[in-house]
Amino acid sequence: MSETMKQNLIIPEVMGEMADSLFGQKMSLMKVCKVDTTLEGVPGDTLKFPCFRYIGKAEEVPENGDVPLGVLTADTTEVKVKKFAKAVCLTDEARLCGFGDPVGEAARQLSYAIDHAVDEEMYGILKNLPLRQKSVYDTLTADTVADALTLFGDDPDGEKYLFVDAEGFAALRKDPGYIRASDLGQETIFFGVVGEIWGCRIVLSSRLKEDAETKEKNYYILKPGALRLVSKQKTIIEKKREPEKMRDTIFASRHLACYLYDAQKAIALTKFTGLEQLSGGMTLERGETLGSYILRMEAHLQPPGGYAWYVKPADSAMGISYQTAYQGAPWPGEGQEIPLQDKSYLQAVLCDSQKMPVKYLLVEAPL
Repeated sequence: MSETMKQNLIIPEVMGEMADSLFGQKMSLMKVCKVDTTLEGVPGDTLKFPCFRYIGKAEEVPENGDVPLGVLTADTTEVKVKKFAKAVCLTDEARLCGFGDPVGEAARQLSYAIDHAVDEEMYGILKNLPLRQKSVYDTLTADTVADALTLFGDDPDGEKYLFVDAEGFAALRKDPGYIRASDLGQETIFFGVVGEIWGCRIVLSSRLKEDAETKEKNYYILKPGALRLVSKQKTIIEKKREPEKMRDTIFASRHLACYLYDAQKAIALTKFTGLEQLSGGMTLERGETLGSYILRMEAHLQPPGGYAWYVKPADSAMGISYQTAYQGAPWPGEGQEIPLQDKSYLQAVLCDSQKMPVKYLLVEAPL
């Protein structure tokens, strides 16, 4: 005689607790992400968070001298709360007669599906790292990793992770500086670390692909705390019964927001694969000299090492081609006037030391 046991039943509260406990287990970036649950249950779908700046070093103070004051400043990051959801349908036959634990497996896979989506969301955030946080490479080696670590300045030590795909991992483990995971201890194996190089624990991720929009292939070196995940609601499980078909549809959802909390803890190893047309970040202001303009550039467009911005008055993007040396002049710098020579636009082109362009923007002159 068949008996219906508790394990055969779909109990949303139990499945919700299970899915919530599994949250993050399939997210490769969870190692460097701080999870904040303080806003759970708080109204609002747009959140503003501070990103603090360093107050500067201390100074020597003589006896009875005044202690200099540092100003604690912060940029504000505004992010939207997003809903990530997935559903699965179980027939009564699958639930009651299926081998194993179909209900428990449904909870696990729903949790992993949400992990997958959130992981991709956070990699999408890293795609927007400032250019100055990019270390450009041609071939991934221990030397390119060592060069990238210089972007941490005088704070290269501490826990850090290098996120690569299978191709990048294959290149690194052929390097003499590669340390196998089996030589690092049981803890690293448990957290999915596959090796180490220059103090960076290597983590494999299939999310790292060439970006057709930015024309870049990026790997990342991240320290814990670089990213922040703000949870607005724990994983919710809901059930919809369809008695006419004798089946249950199980819905899982989670509301959260992700953002880059500390760009100084994030480095991208970048390989430019094409020419990207930027959509903004620069403006032209009229200069004091008639027909001259001043180019204003946002901080995130400051060039990476070995690269510089070049400019040329123009009416179109003609003359800008990937792997063809650009004929413009070096950007004179912030606040310096540039004559437009009766042209409607200024070409701003990011080039390497050989003047090969990788990014450009047509900046329109104000009327």
